[in-house]
Amino acid sequence: MSHLHLLKKRSSHMSRNRTEFNIYVSYNVEKLTETYYSRLDRLFTLLMILMGSAVFSGLSSQYWMGVVIVIVPALQLVYRFGEVAGQAGSQKHRYSSLMNRMQHMEDEELADAFIRTQERDVRPLSAIESLAFNKACHMRGQADHCADLNLLEKFLAVFIGANPCSSPKALKTDRQA
Repeated sequence: MSHLHLLKKRSSHMSRNRTEFNIYVSYNVEKLTETYYSRLDRLFTLLMILMGSAVFSGLSSQYWMGVVIVIVPALQLVYRFGEVAGQAGSQKHRYSSLMNRMQHMEDEELADAFIRTQERDVRPLSAIESLAFNKACHMRGQADHCADLNLLEKFLAVFIGANPCSSPKALKTDRQA
């Protein structure tokens, strides 16, 4: 079951700590989603420019360059990478604002604000949810609760600049050294 699905279940007895943690996870989901789609948008734009230039320079087969030049903008039109990145960025700012205000909010007020903020969430990749969960663990000082990442999640972490951490290994403390 995905982390986001678990987070979106409303529970009237959800603890304050769990609500705050879920806000951190949601913030990171939106932040990583924004980064992912922004990078895809820029990558596809660069690919179009390079392929267009290659056609005019006489490099390789013009037929295959034409196919790529047709497919790339079609993908951009259908998936709207830039638009999704913008929506995720706006939602990230809403979560950031909520994170800044949450210490001054009552438990029920915070839970209600979280539920209202979730209504505008961008649908993320499941791999991003795992990365966001781990980032939230680190932000909250709970690195020992990080989830193990599969190969796709680790690759995605490198692509979007997230720390591809899995469950951390036991660290030596001053007493152990």
